[in-house]
This record gives sequence, structure tokens and C-alpha cells, in this order.
Amino acid sequence: MSTKRDQGLHLSNSLINILSVALGLAAAYFMTLQSLKIELAAKAESGVVATLDKKLANFEVIVKQGLVSKEELFRFSSEVERRLARIEYYLIDKSGDQGDPGNKP
Repeated sequence: MSTKRDQGLHLSNSLINILSVALGLAAAYFMTLQSLKIELAAKAESGVVATLDKKLANFEVIVKQGLVSKEELFRFSSEVERRLARIEYYLIDKSGDQGDPGNKP
């Protein structure tokens, strides 16, 4: 014969099992979302790199054709370098990594 105590123990074990399953499902859901975010960020980054590569290839053709003077090329490369330094500083600042403080643009 089962007593009320045995029935209560069985009910609490079932409740713990259901709660464990619910927490496991929630953890799996949030891990899947995080994984998707990381994959999308990587795809976006590779897309940006591909776009930059195409633009640089087009610019290289322009330089080879002689449509840009040496001075214009130097000014352009200096501007690109300044912009990349600002982007790098922004990314370092945003991530909270201080890096080398003497190397800020």
C-alpha cells in the first residue's frame, strides 16, 4: 500500500524531472540562437572582406592603367590607413580591450 508520503515523493520527483527537461530545452534554445548569431556575423564579415577585395582589385586596375598619379595614390593610401586605424581603435574600444595605450590614432 502506498502512503501519502510516497505519493508526494513521486510527485516531487516528476516535477523535478519536468523542470530539468524545461531548463535543458531553454538552454538548448539559447545556445542555438547564440550559434546562429556567431555564424551570421562570420558570414557578414566574409562578405565585407569580399567587397573590399573587389574594390581593391578595381583600384589596382586603375593604378596599372596610369589613371592615378603617384601623389594621388599616396594621399589615398594615407587616408585608407587613417580610416583603418580609426576602425581598429573603435573595435578595440568597443570590446573593452585597452591594448597598447601609446598606439592610439
